[in-house]
Amino acid sequence: MLSGMSTAERGYQRSVRRAERILTSLAEEIRNARLMSGSSQSVVAHAARLSTTKLSRAEMAKLRSLTIVDAVVLGDAVGLDVSFKAYPGRSATRDAAHGRKLIGFLGHVASPLRYRLEVLLPPTEGVPEQRAWDAMIFGPDGDVGVELEMRLYDMQAQARRIFRKWRDSSASRLLMLINDTRASRAVLGEFDAYFGDLPRLKTALVIRMLATGQLPSSGYVLI
Repeated sequence: MLSGMSTAERGYQRSVRRAERILTSLAEEIRNARLMSGSSQSVVAHAARLSTTKLSRAEMAKLRSLTIVDAVVLGDAVGLDVSFKAYPGRSATRDAAHGRKLIGFLGHVASPLRYRLEVLLPPTEGVPEQRAWDAMIFGPDGDVGVELEMRLYDMQAQARRIFRKWRDSSASRLLMLINDTRASRAVLGEFDAYFGDLPRLKTALVIRMLATGQLPSSGYVLI
């Protein structure tokens, strides 16, 4: 198990470092575009309705309060189109109930199996991944990517996200855990085809296998 810094704190620190890299890159692009245009800071600041001091701090990546509006307007003032888009990244921050249920399930894992929480996917073409499995179970004959869904709200999108994670990871098997509620059973009864060839496994059997040090096959279980 992981020790020291909490999962939430590690996620926050990763996010801050990523934000700082983005801010630094944007600052360099704005400064370079301004210099190439031959414009002074005062001229650009006036066009962007910013103070010269604020522009100077933005160009040095020291303005952490830079808003999206400021960035887009400032980019336009130096001839840049600044855009923002969100991409699938690491697993979302989970609530306490999610953590308790996940740890409770993983408590059945016995030697020679072992597990880790929040396991990042391998880099893609040298680019570090932001996505992570909720947990991975490692064994002598393979490993399992574990993902816990507390609520089924969009089966197609959720299944697609998890299958893409499996495709891009090193996990040989996939174990999807679904919070066992009346609502979950109703959704599964209507939309289980979205899981394709991923079969439903008997919860008791999966727990028994883990408790005896055996890796379960790929599938989903209600817990």
